[in-house]
Amino acid sequence: MDYGVTKQGFKRPSFDEIREEVTSRVREIMGPINTGPESLIGQQINAQVERESLIWEAMEAVYLSQYPGSASGRSLDQAVQLTGIARLGATGTVVEVELTGDPGTEIPQGSEASTTDGDIFFLESAVELDGDGFGAGVMRAREAGAILALAGTLVEIETPVSGWDAVTNPDDGVVGREVESDAELRQRREESLTVAGSGTVEAIRARLLQDVADVIAVSIVENRSGEVDADGRPPHSFEIIISGGSNADVAAMIWNTKPAGIETHGDITEVTEDSQGVGQAVKFTRPVPLYIWVKVELTPNGTGDFPGNAEEVAKESVVDFGASLGVGDDVIFQALFGPLYKNIGGLKSVVVEVAASYDPAVEPDPGDFAAENISVGSVQVPLWAEDRIEVTVNE
Repeated sequence: MDYGVTKQGFKRPSFDEIREEVTSRVREIMGPINTGPESLIGQQINAQVERESLIWEAMEAVYLSQYPGSASGRSLDQAVQLTGIARLGATGTVVEVELTGDPGTEIPQGSEASTTDGDIFFLESAVELDGDGFGAGVMRAREAGAILALAGTLVEIETPVSGWDAVTNPDDGVVGREVESDAELRQRREESLTVAGSGTVEAIRARLLQDVADVIAVSIVENRSGEVDADGRPPHSFEIIISGGSNADVAAMIWNTKPAGIETHGDITEVTEDSQGVGQAVKFTRPVPLYIWVKVELTPNGTGDFPGNAEEVAKESVVDFGASLGVGDDVIFQALFGPLYKNIGGLKSVVVEVAASYDPAVEPDPGDFAAENISVGSVQVPLWAEDRIEVTVNE
């Protein structure tokens, strides 16, 4: 059998195949000798075979590293460059803030404040308070990643400035993202192949994700019919639900990539100039937060593998699962069993109930919690946090 690069791809011999070949060569040279695993010759053969097998594995890895479908890590970064894209780095959560204090006070760029959870945010540009002692600005998390800044939680001033008395965020921040995973990068590469043919849903989505700064997630819903759809979208229109990015940048990209003659729809209207300097109204939607509440009941099996910090692990497992859901993704309560059983040993049983609210400070009534899926609307995004997860451990 041929090994190496063949018409069917790279063919690597197994350990047993290599040993059989090496053993055959040794016997041809030395005659009918004992090559069993306990013999001296057999042990020497095994050492040689192990080294040769590792070399074959290395050659196979080099071969696979050339292709986006099989490459990983740095090799994948280089492979996708052939289609003109790069791995998306981690971004920090961005939040609009209101600042108050003495009129005329200038709060310098880089001034810091923190949330009630202790996450640090910095002011992206200086803000001067007006005659009423009020100013507005934008803060970004010091640490990149999916850091929450729920409405009313960014309230602690970390950088004292004379005349600056208070800070708060009236709305939830736009949550940042972690470094793009290999699987996400491969998927985006596939989507990017349609970019050149702008006008399609996948092309528009790919351009928004790839070319607009700070965009976290994009969902597009079309109404191809000749009637207004159930969510109020006009005939032959599409609605883009997008997290992150400035309104101006988002609108400009939508206008440059949308099909001619097809209307945009959404809650936000932004005017952007076309190539002839004419203002064009572009509509899109920011996702509506749907706050998910979870009750978890854990029963150990008594084997001793049950961790002492099971409550903490359970909350982290649920939040990590929730981070994988995006705009319009339904909450399938049964999907929570997988990460809980995976991350917590010594479990006899798990009970999960979920509920939802539109206010992170208002917990649903006990009767609202159920072992049932939560339907998420096409413009809603489910949000998860450890302080909305209750874990009970049965003795």
